[in-house]
Amino acid sequence: MKYLYHGSVNPDIEVLEARSVLHGSQQKVIYLTDNIPYALYYIWDAEKIGYPGKHVTGWCKDGVAFYEEQFLGQLEAFYSGVSGYLYCVNAENAKTVEGREGLFYSTSDLPIEKKCFIADVYQELLKYEAMGEFKVKRFIEQTSERQTELIDLIAQAIKRENCYADDKGHQEFMKKYFSESWEKAVNG
Repeated sequence: MKYLYHGSVNPDIEVLEARSVLHGSQQKVIYLTDNIPYALYYIWDAEKIGYPGKHVTGWCKDGVAFYEEQFLGQLEAFYSGVSGYLYCVNAENAKTVEGREGLFYSTSDLPIEKKCFIADVYQELLKYEAMGEFKVKRFIEQTSERQTELIDLIAQAIKRENCYADDKGHQEFMKKYFSESWEKAVNG
């Protein structure tokens, strides 16, 4: 049986429910992936991070999961010490998300076939990196031009969202983790 995967910190999922909204529509779906490292990005510990919204900067290309840090040490900051579960479901009726390699969705609730405990997401991702199935574009390894570009992109998003004035949790998250971008957005 071919599985698709869904990552979560929730230990008690027996059925994945269609709760997310399909991009560009109003249809409720479950997002899934055929790429384990990509699924691990979604094991997001809101308590540790201080924000429930997931800030995932990754994608799949040619069967490999990629992750681009937007600040120094992002991958470790978000995932070190985070534990959770990799849920496996039957892939039979899932549909491909258009234009997104390795990403699938289901409009139906799906029973869990199997679950795997992940003790430390960061350490697990490093294992996949050593196997060549996961690649990190580390902030520190980028050119100074690319680092500046990343800082500027986030600063523009902060400005566009009015410094998240209506969402104090998101505001604090951005201040804490994207401090250079925050300063640039606020002080020009």
